Amino acid sequence: MPMTRTLGLSLALVSLIWSLGPGAAWGKPDDPAPQSTKEFEIRDDQAYLGGQPVKLWGIRCNNALMSPAVTERHIRCLDTMTTHGINLISVALQGTNGGFPSVDAGPNGYRSDGTLRPDFAKRLEELIREADKRGMVVAIYLLQPRKDQELRNEAAVKKAVEETGRFLTERRLKNVFVNLMHEFSHLERADHEVLREPDGPAKKAKLTAWFHSTAPEIEAGICPNHKSGSLVDYPGVQIRFFQEEMPIPAHGFVVNAETHDNDEPGNEGIFNAFHLESMRTDWEKYLSLSRGAMIFHSAYGEGVTTATGTGPNPERGGNGSGEKDRGVRFYYDWLRGNVGRWQYPKHVKEDAASRASR
Repeated sequence: MPMTRTLGLSLALVSLIWSLGPGAAWGKPDDPAPQSTKEFEIRDDQAYLGGQPVKLWGIRCNNALMSPAVTERHIRCLDTMTTHGINLISVALQGTNGGFPSVDAGPNGYRSDGTLRPDFAKRLEELIREADKRGMVVAIYLLQPRKDQELRNEAAVKKAVEETGRFLTERRLKNVFVNLMHEFSHLERADHEVLREPDGPAKKAKLTAWFHSTAPEIEAGICPNHKSGSLVDYPGVQIRFFQEEMPIPAHGFVVNAETHDNDEPGNEGIFNAFHLESMRTDWEKYLSLSRGAMIFHSAYGEGVTTATGTGPNPERGGNGSGEKDRGVRFYYDWLRGNVGRWQYPKHVKEDAASRASR
């Protein structure tokens, strides 16, 4: 076939896909137009979902997209999460620390040229829509220092950011916000120049502009590595992400994207009394913080395989007292008692009689 004819057919196909309306490029041509989820917004430094003010309490599930079975397990746990007050989960297109036995076992949802893998896109949409049914918000982490080197160059980074934004926009997935690069300027593992200092504010602004070129209505930010000295603020920031021992930013809508993990890879889901007290003290800071959210992190929840042989674990498990009791049930119970179950658009606390009957 002559090259000019091939090019003409290719352009015609692209034109047809775009003419089919929102979501056509990511669905089958005969699929109905996707339904919009409830929209997450920030107004005057407060979180809103579907036009209603909401207080967010989260849990990290950043390896939830690694396979259909793992995603299904997470979906099956959403009702337990909301029953205990969790209304925010985080997922990552480039997987986080895989923990024991391999720190690099997390998934990667992008090809080397930055193209979003269709199977990851499908699982991401399924999880987002299931969360929306329950009035939940999904924080999407795009790039991670353990996987950014798998994108071949800055052009691939740009494509990954823009294509993810386009996917979310076309599929009308609005109950989300985005962490464009988690642990920006990681001291050892951030490979691409655009993902590390120097000139961090300008580079972060560039990443954000790439995303908003295809997803102008979705709030975004970038979480610096907690040891890098890179700033939370930059031109165009909408969500001030921070992690671990970094102080809560003094202004704006803030999200602790990764609380300190007190359980270690290989020893996941086991916590001592000091750990428990330290975590409760940290959680209490967010009870009165109306302009922010916290995403609880544990190696038990995110590690791949792990000592249990079952990770990543979206289930509560046990109370973390030892090898036969691995889990993070204590976080769920603390939320249920101090915040209440999630019934969109608000948390509902039990009265004393109801608590006593459980």
